[in-house]
Amino acid sequence: MASAAPHSRLLTAAARTVLRPMGLFQKGRSRTWLDDRGWWVGVVEFQPSSWARGSYLNVGCMWLWGAKDYISFDEGYRVERFLEFRNEMQFEAQAKSLAERAALEVARYRKLFPNVHEVCVHYLRQKPTGFWPNFHAAVACALAGEGDEARRHFKQVADWDAGNREWFIKEQAEARFLSAIVDDVARFRAVVAERVHLARKLQKLPILKTLNFDQ
Repeated sequence: MASAAPHSRLLTAAARTVLRPMGLFQKGRSRTWLDDRGWWVGVVEFQPSSWARGSYLNVGCMWLWGAKDYISFDEGYRVERFLEFRNEMQFEAQAKSLAERAALEVARYRKLFPNVHEVCVHYLRQKPTGFWPNFHAAVACALAGEGDEARRHFKQVADWDAGNREWFIKEQAEARFLSAIVDDVARFRAVVAERVHLARKLQKLPILKTLNFDQ
């Protein structure tokens, strides 16, 4: 197997030095590192470019109440412009700088979202307008016991002009189902916990016996 390109090797080395002590781990052999928080995952992506060697830096959160096997940035994304690799000495320092910026963002998200109530508060402050932001706001608010707010956002999802796209129709059906049980917080949490466990399995994350949405 061919060895990694020098810029990728330097990024991995920097992430191992800076991010691994924080508890993050590399997703396979990719340039993505994950911060497992149980019902959500922090995502650090040293994103490559198709036109030059180097890296962008994307950092954000992926809520695990949507079962899927791919990475998404449900909150956050690009935090650093593209840094181009010119030589190993120059890029070693830049790789470390990217890893250190990623560490700051990871710490910020950990502080921002210590529990699902704070996710709900965040979305209410942001006043989401898109399909997925409304869906995530609805789930977070329902988990936090804010039934009226959850129903309002679920309605935005259900009323969205989805056309005939299959995944839209599926998610709108999910929104209608979840909206119908928001008043039973215990049941709602149990249903969402099932979604989270499935998402963790698809993401090849460790199996958890329990989930605590309050911490």
